[in-house]
Amino acid sequence: MWPLDRPPGATPICSTAPTSPPWHGMWWNGILPVGRAAMTREGGTPGIAVIGGGLTGLMTAAALSHAGPRVHLIDRAESDAAHPDERTTTINAAGARMLAALGAWDRLETPPAPVTRIAVAEGPAPTGLAARRRPDSDLSWQSGDAPMGYVVANAALQSALRDTLAVTNVIERRGCGVTGWSAGDTISSLGLADAAGQEDTMEAALVVACDGARSMMAELAGLGRREERQRQTAIVTTLRAERPHEGTAFQRFLPTGPFALMPGPGDAGGYEMSLVWTLPNDTAQQLIAADNASFEAACLEAFGSRLGYLALAGNRLAWPLQPAWRRRITAPGLVLAGDAAHSIHPLAGQGYNLALADAAVLADLVVATHRRGLAASHPSLRSAYESARFNERLAMSAATSGLNRLFAAAPPVVRRAAGMGFSILDRLPGKSLFSKIAEGGRLADAALLDGRLPGGTGR
Repeated sequence: MWPLDRPPGATPICSTAPTSPPWHGMWWNGILPVGRAAMTREGGTPGIAVIGGGLTGLMTAAALSHAGPRVHLIDRAESDAAHPDERTTTINAAGARMLAALGAWDRLETPPAPVTRIAVAEGPAPTGLAARRRPDSDLSWQSGDAPMGYVVANAALQSALRDTLAVTNVIERRGCGVTGWSAGDTISSLGLADAAGQEDTMEAALVVACDGARSMMAELAGLGRREERQRQTAIVTTLRAERPHEGTAFQRFLPTGPFALMPGPGDAGGYEMSLVWTLPNDTAQQLIAADNASFEAACLEAFGSRLGYLALAGNRLAWPLQPAWRRRITAPGLVLAGDAAHSIHPLAGQGYNLALADAAVLADLVVATHRRGLAASHPSLRSAYESARFNERLAMSAATSGLNRLFAAAPPVVRRAAGMGFSILDRLPGKSLFSKIAEGGRLADAALLDGRLPGGTGR
């Protein structure tokens, strides 16, 4: 802690934004008045600390800002990356309603690309005469009046969420990392430090960990996870098609892994596509290192000629994939959200939609707990959160990893012998799950997912 005789103008250990603290005018050490442990307090009541300043942390802080308690966002990064995130995120219709209710949707500088149809196929693209005889997809979903979902540029979403937080009471702590954590019956204590190693402490009724798949907070709380072997890498880039996609998202299950093309955001003509191509590690590294012409030829061979030539229109990025499952996602004083709680295979594009549902459900529970006169640290909130999120987490984790293994791992002759083709998938309960999600629905029940703010109010 800073000493009581801290000189005027001393640099705080973590930069703060956007509002003045409730104790404005007192010595300010970047977190709380000098001489006290920092607390996320509003009127003397411990509040909520959100750990992690990525898309999940920003969105969760925005959602919880409407739930009552004061919210502090702890972000290790001092500023956004110098090079913007070139990836995209798929958001279903419920997630879009939630972001609109929070005020982030209208702040997107790059227009989202609507998805009105999903076409799914198994095996390599047919060529020659087979291409004329065989349908372009084995399963498909078509939306009605409204899009099933949208593809959003990550950089645009990050900027929109930052702008959204600027008009809430959320206090951002940037350039500040967690060094330790301990939970009491009603208050948790966080150890914090800046890049120079200057330390402080912070107290909160509830800590929400949005710090990624390898969550430090989960590790500190002893919340274990079961990991799949890291056998695959996703190549992410932008392609420009010769023919327009017309709002269709494509997913082709190949023996090497799923090949997904999504409509690209910000392209009014409808020619740009966001690629997520899952491959064995060695194959992915070869394609990352290949020249542009070789990579484009590989994409055309994998996907086929439905959209004509597929030209590279962005940098190629490689992301190692390691889906993981946590049975427990809470501990005294702590809940996990986003990838910290569930790291799923990207083949269905549902990772961020799960994170949106985490935040929406948690916001409702914080409101309900407050109305009962209880603090956010009360065990009933954690129990309700675990229960509310278990089925959807389990269903999406099992479905995405299962489908990936089904179509990527087993040889075609084994799939045929075992009856594991799309003719079987079409009759399995799993199809109804994917149908509901593909058509813009969700499994969770929460106000924000209906486009309402927590507590039953409108936007």
